[in-house]
Amino acid sequence: MSVAVLIVLGIIECFFGARFLRLTVLVAGFGLGWMLAVAFDAGLATTLVVSVVAAGVAFVVTLLAASFVMFVVGMVVGAVVGAKLFVLIERGDPTWALAVVFIPAVALVSGFLATRFRRPFLVWATSLAGAALILSGIGRWGSDSTDLFWRPDTTAGTVVFGVAWVALTLAGRQVQGGGRSGRD
Repeated sequence: MSVAVLIVLGIIECFFGARFLRLTVLVAGFGLGWMLAVAFDAGLATTLVVSVVAAGVAFVVTLLAASFVMFVVGMVVGAVVGAKLFVLIERGDPTWALAVVFIPAVALVSGFLATRFRRPFLVWATSLAGAALILSGIGRWGSDSTDLFWRPDTTAGTVVFGVAWVALTLAGRQVQGGGRSGRD
C-alpha cells in the first residue's frame, strides 16, 4: 500500500500540483507525513494517521492564512523536497535532530521563493516534490533493483536516482505548462 500511495501522490503532485493548490497542499502534507513515518519505520496505522494529520494541518493552516497561501504552499512542498533530501543524506539511522533542522529550513526557503516567484516557482517545486514522491514509491516497491530510489547506497545509485529525479521533474514541469499563467 505504501508504494501505491507514494506513486499516486507523486503523480498528482508532479503533473498537476501548481494547477490545483488546495489539492497540492493536501497531497504534499499527506506525502510529507507518509515519507517521514516510513523513514522512521512506523507501522501502517501510524503512518496513515501521521499522513492524514499532516495533510489536515497543512490544509487548515493554508485556509487560515489565505494571505500567505503562496508562502504556506511553498513551505509544504519544500518540506516534501527537504524530506527526500533528508532521506538521501541520512543513509544510516535517521537522526531526529537533523530532520527537525534540515526539513524546516528547506521548507522555509521554499516558502519565501514561492512568495517571490509565485506560479513559476510552484510549477518547479510541485514537479520536484511530486517526482520525489513517485521515486520514493518505486523505491519502496520491495525489489532490490528499485531500492536505490528510496535510499541509494552507492554513488552510482545516487547518480541514477538524480537523473531519474531530474527527468521526472522536467516531465512534470512540461505537463503543468511551464511558466504559463493558470489558476493560483
